[in-house]
Amino acid sequence: MRAIRTIIGSYLIASVPVAYLTARLLSGIDLREHGSGNVGASNIWQSASKPAVVPVGLAEIGQGLLGPAVAIVSGLSPAAQAAAGVAAVAGHNWSPLLRFAGGRGVAHAIGVMLAISRQALAAFIVISLIGVRVRAIPQFVGLGVLSAPVVAKLTRQPAEIVAGLAAIAALIFAKRLMANEPPAPDAHRGRVLVNRLLYDRDTSDRDIWLARGAAQS
Repeated sequence: MRAIRTIIGSYLIASVPVAYLTARLLSGIDLREHGSGNVGASNIWQSASKPAVVPVGLAEIGQGLLGPAVAIVSGLSPAAQAAAGVAAVAGHNWSPLLRFAGGRGVAHAIGVMLAISRQALAAFIVISLIGVRVRAIPQFVGLGVLSAPVVAKLTRQPAEIVAGLAAIAALIFAKRLMANEPPAPDAHRGRVLVNRLLYDRDTSDRDIWLARGAAQS
């Protein structure tokens, strides 16, 4: 029962949309209707308040960290630790407080990895920093997410941790594909899905995508 309570608690805590609430408080906007449409720290930077991105990002990392950390401190199994992490990412990505809209879960995944697989986190950070360097952040963040279960496997972590990190990667890419809104009626659905998978947006051009968000506001 303790494991179930921890997993449910992890989901509920992570479902509190920190970025959405911050944007409402500071700018009076709905992040789903501005910028990228993502309900996460990255869209706070783009659409609401650049200074707020650090505390929001840290809060989201903390939401991802808390459930698995409680599971570890409570002496729960690796399966429960991983399940708490998966629940946190799912809670953020599909928040019941936002009618199951949400963010991408990357910051929450960082928190989860900090708790259950620091080797995977190190690999993710290195790969993501390469993406910053070559200006291909969405692609390299995606690679970093995919690397997590591989690194966990190579460093001989429990199979449950490897499976949990693989499930988290699947949730992040599922949210990329689903986003928070369907493709525009006149858009080529296949092309949109490829763009979402590779660029985490409906078009390959970032400026056009962000301008679309501004035009809708």
